[in-house]
Amino acid sequence: MSPSAPPRVTQRDLARLAKVSHTTVSLALRDHPSIPAETRARITGLARKHRYQPDPMLAALNAYRVSRTPSRFQGTIAWLTNFETAGAWRGMIQAAGYFLGAQEQAQRLGYKLEEFWLGDPLLTARRATHVLQARGVRGLIVAPLPVPHGELALAWDRFSAVALGSSLARPQLHVVMNHQFRNMRHLVQQLHTLGHRRIGFAMPATTDERVDHNYLGGFWIAQQELPPGTARLAPWLAATFAEAGFRAWARETRPDAVITSASWAHQVIDWFGAEGRRVPRDVGVAVASIPFGDRTISGIDENVRAVGAMAVDTVVGMIHRNETGIPTTPWRLLAEGTWFKGKTVRVRRPRVVSRF
Repeated sequence: MSPSAPPRVTQRDLARLAKVSHTTVSLALRDHPSIPAETRARITGLARKHRYQPDPMLAALNAYRVSRTPSRFQGTIAWLTNFETAGAWRGMIQAAGYFLGAQEQAQRLGYKLEEFWLGDPLLTARRATHVLQARGVRGLIVAPLPVPHGELALAWDRFSAVALGSSLARPQLHVVMNHQFRNMRHLVQQLHTLGHRRIGFAMPATTDERVDHNYLGGFWIAQQELPPGTARLAPWLAATFAEAGFRAWARETRPDAVITSASWAHQVIDWFGAEGRRVPRDVGVAVASIPFGDRTISGIDENVRAVGAMAVDTVVGMIHRNETGIPTTPWRLLAEGTWFKGKTVRVRRPRVVSRF
């Protein structure tokens, strides 16, 4: 007969060993700033020594209880931005939606979401870390950065952190983002279902680069999945996205629908108008990411408020599990979008050629 497993060490056992209350142990294991640093270190040391592991069933029960009771203030989560000015991030096409969803979810869970501008030239990484800790910040959400392959410096081991989107290259944090690859495939399939047979793809190269080339990858795969007889037009990813280049590409490829970037959709409509082609009567225009609040452009609604809420849920979970620093194995939490009809794409009927 095999020996029975040793009994699980509980938080109450740790409280008895540390000669503190069960509440103190619970807060210390979550690295809560209300517990003195020396006490936190002593309790976490005892937890390691006695191989304490949280009981997943109790954790689930506690999460249920928390969800059923009004939330008290738990702490502050910082919304990190790194644009040239403190408020410039609001010009990012989806940022306002992400922030609103994150702010609403933070309030529901008892947290305050506070903007923090890392681009301040007076802030070193050390100074920024100190200021964040002085404000009681325990969780960080890195908002989309102004350029792809961005880098940020902080003492990451002091915080639970996630990034929104793919623009942060270093450090590699856990990421919450839209499933741009599947969204693009869904968009191409939807346009084909509506009768479009010459579907084009034109956008600034940096737009595709910001999403780790998921737009181009999704478009290419979707092209291969289309039935025989459907034109496979060459995409146009422009280093400089301008009217002359776009009109030259459109004349050569003759698309009956164009997928472009959210920030350029209205401009593309105007460029078609200058050619005498009206949207959506003569040509459709769609985007894989409808601008937050725009009810005109057809395409994929990324549900950005839900994505912002997902980022807060992720950070709060990490705080409760005392997960800080740069993860050894970063993961990505992906949210799929939904088709939005809009007003820039319509059903395209096949032409009927008269025999007489």
